[in-house]
Amino acid sequence: MDYAQIDSTLKASLREDAAFLHGFWHGLNAGNESWDLKAWLDALVKEFDISSIPAQLLKEFERIHDVSSEQLSDDPLSITLLLPSDDEPLTLRAFALQQFCQGYLYGLGLGNRIQNWKTLPQEFREWIEDITHISQLDESSVEESNTDESDFTDLSEYVRLAVGHIAEHLAPQAKPTLH
Repeated sequence: MDYAQIDSTLKASLREDAAFLHGFWHGLNAGNESWDLKAWLDALVKEFDISSIPAQLLKEFERIHDVSSEQLSDDPLSITLLLPSDDEPLTLRAFALQQFCQGYLYGLGLGNRIQNWKTLPQEFREWIEDITHISQLDESSVEESNTDESDFTDLSEYVRLAVGHIAEHLAPQAKPTLH
């Protein structure tokens, strides 16, 4: 998925950017028992007060849903975050990572799988706390330096793996088949 292309299409109709909506999709997916394209579109309409979805925007929503679903079904730990390319300024990429995390937490909070956060394993709670801290990142403090570039790479990889582990942890367990 091309961040710049999707982001420009989304911003033509919505105020949210591609990273936020991709995070929102992953949070909703992890936080809900059943998940499909219709549920995703219903959540978008409800949460973002969309009266109608233009055809081009619908196409982008479907693409986000289809690619993300395929990545999760192949291997939750191999997901790709929808972020600007590495040749974009680091402040833009840091802002997008922050937006992804905010969208993720928003979507996860709307779900019905987690009834009591305190009963979750400690590692799971730590991932959520870390994603919360990253969602509060001040991108204006980011500098175009090798150190900040390395830190960004580490943070985005951490978020990617945390989201994958959370999805894997919350995925419905397959029921054994009877022969």
